[in-house]
Amino acid sequence: MPKIGEGVAAASPGLGRAQYEPLAWSLWEMRDGYHVTITNRLEDLPPWFRLHPTEVCDSFVYKMMAKVEKGDYPSEPMNGPNLWRLKSGDHVAWVGADRPERHSVNGILAILDCHDCALAVGEGGRGGPEEFIGFGHPTTPDMKPEDVARGQAAMKAVKQFGLPRTWEPEWRLG
Repeated sequence: MPKIGEGVAAASPGLGRAQYEPLAWSLWEMRDGYHVTITNRLEDLPPWFRLHPTEVCDSFVYKMMAKVEKGDYPSEPMNGPNLWRLKSGDHVAWVGADRPERHSVNGILAILDCHDCALAVGEGGRGGPEEFIGFGHPTTPDMKPEDVARGQAAMKAVKQFGLPRTWEPEWRLG
């Protein structure tokens, strides 16, 4: 679980180029009370999150059938600053300083190599629209040198993974 001052960064593969470069980077800066859930299980999704029928496949289609028949689904996929739709082939880096229970390597605490689509949900402990709107945004425009070094180390590590062995052009759970 990320702590204050740590960050979670997601990289999506930039395929179709001569040299592999992550196409997109996103970053959440963690604050007191924040937590991140990364899952591809319906049971782990927060109660306020609802899937659109175009976001499910395979066994989840059957699980969602009753809601679809009743018209009980959002008119379009839900979006927000606290949601990342991780596709197969994406990487998530957890960066921060050493902890007693987890040591970092060049400021990297862990890297998740996504083999399936998943949803990353960031939530804060205080609630309210201000926290939702600003979830994970940097607290200062000037990054500390150690944070820059951790971010660069994460980018380098993700690049070393090379081209993903699995890749999904569309985000769907199932």
